[in-house]
Amino acid sequence: MVLEAQKFLLLLWTCDFTEPIDESSTPACFRAKVCKHKSTEKDGPKMRDAERKCLVPRLVYLSMHGCVSSLRETEPNGSVSDITVGEMKTLLEKYARTIGYSMDDALSMILGISSGKKSMKDFAPDIVSWMSFAVFINAMNLWSNESVIPRTDPSSPSSWEIVDSLVKICIEEHLTDANRILTCPGNKIPLLVQMVTEPISWHLIIIQSCMRVVAPQGKKKKKSGPSVRPNMPQLQGIQRSVQCLIETLRSVQKWLSDQMSPEEQGLDILMSYLQGTGDEGPGQTFRVLEEKPIAHASELGDRIAQSLEAWSSTGVVRRIVGAEHEVLAEFKKMVDSKLKLLMSESASLSSMLH
Repeated sequence: MVLEAQKFLLLLWTCDFTEPIDESSTPACFRAKVCKHKSTEKDGPKMRDAERKCLVPRLVYLSMHGCVSSLRETEPNGSVSDITVGEMKTLLEKYARTIGYSMDDALSMILGISSGKKSMKDFAPDIVSWMSFAVFINAMNLWSNESVIPRTDPSSPSSWEIVDSLVKICIEEHLTDANRILTCPGNKIPLLVQMVTEPISWHLIIIQSCMRVVAPQGKKKKKSGPSVRPNMPQLQGIQRSVQCLIETLRSVQKWLSDQMSPEEQGLDILMSYLQGTGDEGPGQTFRVLEEKPIAHASELGDRIAQSLEAWSSTGVVRRIVGAEHEVLAEFKKMVDSKLKLLMSESASLSSMLH
């Protein structure tokens, strides 16, 4: 699960997404098959999910490129080309359609959730996709000449604040609903991993892109390099967003630490859970296997009977607990790494703003 997320991030960084997506390069026969699959109830969601994932790498690249260009004085008026803005808007419209909404309706949904006027249930089952959509909308809003998210008055939240609120709400509600992994079959940890490795990662990449321009690293800055326009309101928005991510990931870090009990304690918890279940559920399977029905060996066959003789519920539970600990430890490393990076960015911002 965590490994798959890491592979996707590696793919994102190693592939060339500097060229626009060319739909005409796709054979017509293949496009026809895709449309045919979309029309079926079974394959439709899978195809939309695949289409959405195909849009993400280019959206991340354009978000990075746009943020960097908008902060440099070498661009006319510090703005991004109309071609880039047009492509970004087109891709976001396609992205919104894969979730089942028009661009305007999707924006209204994000504003409703972030302000508390709509329920998180309205995001299900595409909560990760909605979070990513909000991140890309914020990136475009930073460098588009026209505000993507209209502000009716000065007190209206900025696009940074909307993303911050959305990330915090989604993560906190998820942690509140998530029960202990060992005693909750089908736990939500895969979704939590996806939240951290996708939308939060995209948001962090955009923040880093801005920071590389406004706070270039290195001993000396090249004299021939473009100068950077000081933009205090934007720096303050980035700082608030960084602080929000730090607080959110710390809550994830704490939840993970609470889940990582010693092996023997985890063994007792799971064994107690399995032994306490009724006639249905995973506990029933364990009880049947522990009976070791030697009397029915002739019906089962020698190989199955020998396997049942070697069955050890304690050994199996120990392996389950070990696997859980390994997944949590790997995920916690990822969270710790992002927190370390965010703390560094926070220190840089503090020195610039004070």
